[in-house]
Amino acid sequence: MSNVIIRAFETKDRETIRAICADTADRGQPIERFFPDRECAADLLTGYYTDYEPSSTFVAEVEGRVAGYVQGCLDNRRYGLLMFWVLIPQALFKGFKNGTLFRRELWRMAGAMLRNWPRLFAWRKRSFHSHQGHVHISVAEGFRHQRIGQKLMEAFLDHAHTRGVEELTASVHDGNTAACRFFEQAGFKVNERYPMVMARENALERYNSLLYVKDIT
Repeated sequence: MSNVIIRAFETKDRETIRAICADTADRGQPIERFFPDRECAADLLTGYYTDYEPSSTFVAEVEGRVAGYVQGCLDNRRYGLLMFWVLIPQALFKGFKNGTLFRRELWRMAGAMLRNWPRLFAWRKRSFHSHQGHVHISVAEGFRHQRIGQKLMEAFLDHAHTRGVEELTASVHDGNTAACRFFEQAGFKVNERYPMVMARENALERYNSLLYVKDIT
C-alpha cells in the first residue's frame, strides 16, 4: 500500500470531496442511481461540512491525490438549523433554476420520502435537540480495503474527543453491509432502526436506516 497521509481539509479539496461523495453515495456507487442531480446532492451531503465546519473534515492523501475523506459535526443542533434554514432552501432554489425540481424521477423520490416521516421526525428531533455530533466517511473506488477508512475515523474520533464531544452517530443503509461492518469494527453499535422507502430505477425499495452510536467519553 502506498503511503497514506491524513491531514486537515483545505479549500482546494472541496471539489474532490464533492466528486467522491457523488461517486460513492449509493452504497459505494454513483448517486445518479437514485438522484438525478449530483451537484445538488453534493451541496446537501457535503456543503455543511466544507462550508460551515471545515475544521471537522479530514482527507486521506495518497501520492498527492485525495483518496477519501471523513466529515462530521460536533453540534447536531447547529447542523440541523443550518440544514433546515440555509442549505435545503439553497438546494431547492438551485434545483428550480436548473430544472431538477421538474424531473419526474425527483418527484418519484419525493413521494417515497413522504413515507419516511417517522425517520425524518426522529432526525429532526435528534438534530435540533442534541449537542452531540455525527460522522460521515467515504473512500474512493480503487483505494478501498487499504485501512484508509480506519485511519480517517481515528483522526475524527480524536478530533471530536479532544473537543468534549461525548457521543457520535452515523446513519447507514442496512443493505450497505461493508459500511455496517466498518462502523461496528470502529466500536459503533446500532441504537435504532427505521423502516425506509427509496425510489430507485422506477421501483420502490424498502430497507432499514440504522442509527449507529458510539460513546467517546
